[in-house]
Amino acid sequence: MPDVEICPFSDEHLDDAAALLRDRHECHLAAEPLLARDVDYRAQLAGQQGVVAVRDGELRAYLVGQTTDTDAFVSFAGCAAAEPELLRDLYAALAPSWDRERHRVYVPASDAALVDVWFRLAFGLQFTLAVREPVPGVGNGVRAGRPEDLDATVELEHAFTDHLRASPSFSGREPQADDELRAEWDGTWDDERFHHLVLERDGRVVGHALLYKRDGGDLRVPENSIDLSLVVTLPDVRGTGAGSALVTHALGWAHEHGFEAVTIDWRVVNLSADRFFRARGFRPTFVRLYRHIP
Repeated sequence: MPDVEICPFSDEHLDDAAALLRDRHECHLAAEPLLARDVDYRAQLAGQQGVVAVRDGELRAYLVGQTTDTDAFVSFAGCAAAEPELLRDLYAALAPSWDRERHRVYVPASDAALVDVWFRLAFGLQFTLAVREPVPGVGNGVRAGRPEDLDATVELEHAFTDHLRASPSFSGREPQADDELRAEWDGTWDDERFHHLVLERDGRVVGHALLYKRDGGDLRVPENSIDLSLVVTLPDVRGTGAGSALVTHALGWAHEHGFEAVTIDWRVVNLSADRFFRARGFRPTFVRLYRHIP
């Protein structure tokens, strides 16, 4: 836009950018109260690399991003705008510096204007991040996991990988050797950040779930929340209420232990997960949008 100046994000822009982020997040909280509160908006942006759009001396939009070995991403606080259309210009200015083919961005699910801007930059919807309140409940056949469940856990991990690699997900997730999976799960039951649940039928473990106490500090994670990071059942029990029993029990455990929110995320192309978790009352908070540069 000819009347807009695009310049590098710097400390002099922190206060104005934080004000834009505050306004965005307050609108988000009005749509979904179970989000982080008492946010230090300046701290969310300090030290970030990016660009700003200034019109007549007023900061109207900002975009900041980070890179990993494999991709570039815009975090939960990474963009806000009084004029969302300006984010398209900011992306055009910033993206070449990332030198990555894979780009992802996290934006509030309830902010239609922001989602539309990124859709018109050729991004597509990849993940839904969601939340709901815990409620009392017990899942029939569900119990706490224990180290002796490691072999069953490995079997369930293979089932999960097979499910994600199938159509229409076509995930690039590679199958792992049994020993690798055992090493990854070893110690889970002694780590206070995790709570493992398994579902037994006729003496056989046919499903499991994992609750995980995430670190706070970003806009997604409410205080006093826990993440339902994994729910998997074996193929032969899907559609029989096994997954529902695990989620019911997980929500009940979170309620019993005083948590006020349960977070979760899933790939939207995973049709069963997308429909299953929405049907169990999880409300979208953020969406992860993705673009692979040809």
